[in-house]
Amino acid sequence: MKPAGHHALLACDVFKEEINHFVTASPPWCAAVFLEMGLHDRPDQLRQTVQQRIASLEADHPQLQTILLAYGRCGNGLLGVRAERCRVILPQAHDCISILLGGRAQHDAVLKKNPGTYFYSPGWIRGKRVPGPDREQHLRELYSERYGDDEEMLDELVDADREAFAHHNRAVYLSIFNKPAAENYCRDCASHQGWEFQCLKADPSFLLQLINRDWNSDRFLIVPPDHSIEADSDGTLVARP
Repeated sequence: MKPAGHHALLACDVFKEEINHFVTASPPWCAAVFLEMGLHDRPDQLRQTVQQRIASLEADHPQLQTILLAYGRCGNGLLGVRAERCRVILPQAHDCISILLGGRAQHDAVLKKNPGTYFYSPGWIRGKRVPGPDREQHLRELYSERYGDDEEMLDELVDADREAFAHHNRAVYLSIFNKPAAENYCRDCASHQGWEFQCLKADPSFLLQLINRDWNSDRFLIVPPDHSIEADSDGTLVARP
């Protein structure tokens, strides 16, 4: 096994709780960078930010050979990303939910059974971005700063945001480890939205394999140096020169 100095982690902040839970002793990498949640909403910015951080890691760590990405395809925001001299390794997954569920097939199966499912996790709950009272309070304060204290207008703007989630009818909390406060928070959000609630045991295998350098080629994409992350028509991630 190569020493930690040859590896670095570049991850979405949504995984911080899970990664810190599993990495309790000496980290198996020389550097770990967590990027803000929600960049997949702006794929071009996600691509640019990840590319910049890869370049910085290569420049700051001359011995670096491998960069681990705790990301999925993420709205195509990873397509085109490349490293100059390091290999890049990432899960074959749609996004963070696919990673937490153990794969694209498992993610698709949950949505096929109930297309109205909205997924919560400890990271998303910490970010206060999920549908629920905290999101609405944040939006109300944001809109108040922008547009003043017209309560009727603020109600309309908050209602418009809530309407964007009208096609959902179930909140699923994905739990890798026991975190009662986060589960209860999700339960309260579901009640606020008028949704059903379910706690679903998440699958840690993707994160554990990424951390432990068990990179099965069927579950991970290994991108050689000076190759970019691309995708086939079926969404499978591939490496191309």
